[in-house]
Amino acid sequence: MTAPETRRHPLFDGWPPLARRTGPDGPSLGLFLLSGSSMVAELCGTLPLDFTVLDLEASPMSKGDLLPMLQALTGSSCAPLVRVPYLHRHHIEHALDLGAAGVMVPKVDTVEEARAAADACRYPPFGTRGVNPARASGWFHDLPGYLADAAKRTTCLVQIESPEAVAAADAIAAVPGVDGLFVGTGDLACSLGQPGVVSGPAMDRARAAVLAAARRHGRLAGIFAGGPEQARQYAAEGFDLIAVGNELALLRETLRHALDGLRGA
Repeated sequence: MTAPETRRHPLFDGWPPLARRTGPDGPSLGLFLLSGSSMVAELCGTLPLDFTVLDLEASPMSKGDLLPMLQALTGSSCAPLVRVPYLHRHHIEHALDLGAAGVMVPKVDTVEEARAAADACRYPPFGTRGVNPARASGWFHDLPGYLADAAKRTTCLVQIESPEAVAAADAIAAVPGVDGLFVGTGDLACSLGQPGVVSGPAMDRARAAVLAAARRHGRLAGIFAGGPEQARQYAAEGFDLIAVGNELALLRETLRHALDGLRGA
């Protein structure tokens, strides 16, 4: 008898870097996930989304929620990034070792913080990441190969969320190992003295400064959009990565419209 053909497990291949997804087809589109649901994550993997952000900073999700969500997305074209709760080497390494395509590090205000984030994503001699990529290496399927390719397979995004970070954006973008700058519009607006108002001259200047810094150094420029209209505006400005909200806000809006329609009828 002929042995059955074995399929290569998608875990062995990881996700292509987000940098390769930008171009004439428009920006990469993503969604923040707050619920911790592997079912929602799997659903996202069936949609034409380029990335998700599994958000450990602004949700009750725990490290234990990450594994089933990452497993649910494996084999899809939707690259899972993990927004760690704060800049800490352990949180970054844990997310990458579980097989995340990359991390998003919030509230990076200085070059020193950007360097610490990048170092935690890279193995020596380019960084300080510890070696225990159990799931990331396909459960040690090809550990040497993973270690050799990990830098190419890992995206390190740092969030620009304060006037200090905007002022330092050019220097932050120049840090080796930082792959992109991601504007956190909500916190940036608060830090500029206009809570909840993500438009206006101050925000326009901040976005333009971050986008220009990313362009000068060949980095990705990402941003959070509160809806389709904002997303279209940011795409026209030239942002590479645009998150179009989160699943809970979208669910609420969908339900509200449905209920309003039924009650109106």
